[in-house]
Amino acid sequence: MGVPTFLETGHMADGFPIRLIYTGAEFNYAAHWHDEVELVVVNGNHARIGVNEQMFELNQGDMILIKPGDVHYFMPGTGRLTILLFRLELLTGSFTSEAEMQELGTLFNQTSIIPCSSQFNPSPYIDAIATEIKNQKPGYRWLMVSRLYDLIVLLLRTAPPAPHKDTPSCWPCVSSKKFEFLESVCEYLEEHYAEPIKLEQVAEHMKFSKFHICKLFKEIKGITLMEYLNHFRIIKSEWALLFRQESILEIAISHGFNNVNSYNRLFKKYNNCTPSEFRKRHRSNITKYQG
Repeated sequence: MGVPTFLETGHMADGFPIRLIYTGAEFNYAAHWHDEVELVVVNGNHARIGVNEQMFELNQGDMILIKPGDVHYFMPGTGRLTILLFRLELLTGSFTSEAEMQELGTLFNQTSIIPCSSQFNPSPYIDAIATEIKNQKPGYRWLMVSRLYDLIVLLLRTAPPAPHKDTPSCWPCVSSKKFEFLESVCEYLEEHYAEPIKLEQVAEHMKFSKFHICKLFKEIKGITLMEYLNHFRIIKSEWALLFRQESILEIAISHGFNNVNSYNRLFKKYNNCTPSEFRKRHRSNITKYQG
């Protein structure tokens, strides 16, 4: 499988809203996002996980809870992980009160680090989910959902209060139609990122006005359409720097930049280093691309 695009779909088996993944001893995976929550537990000695513009250095036992829609990636040098994916649709229903929705919204509207020293220990619940997947006895999916509920209650009771942020909430409730719109825009951007894309082209493709597209995109993603496109170009280029032999200029041009100066400037904005420095710093950790 090649380097994945930002938007990841079709990765939940049979459409079931829970998936459990155990990675190998050495793991790396390119930038992507999806509308599931992702809980990552570090089982190896170390993990280097990027989320949006931040890089997190995690140690054994640490966890990261990644909110739906956040772009994330696993850098070379990351050890063994357990990854639990689940859809927030499991938590909605007529029995859920407004106060409970607010609690869940506070928990899942931000990406957060859960240090190893905290009281939160997801292992019994994750192990129980893994056992049900393995044995597949009658009613195993119901029991998987039940153990996930236990895990979420533990999160609610042990997670520190979330700081207030002036960012748009992804849950509860970005409508499915808005997510479909977002997916369509992102798929177009990711297909044409190497070209000099203009807002007019996106608007024509989507059959919407530029104003409407920009407003909706910012509302859902919290960044502008062009910021998303440029971030996508930069992260695609990061993997080219690590796994291909082209020059910096060749990589810049093939990733939608007119010249190497604009590429270097934007790359440094996101990574606090130049492309050359990035390549030297991270290539020593490379084993084999897994994706």
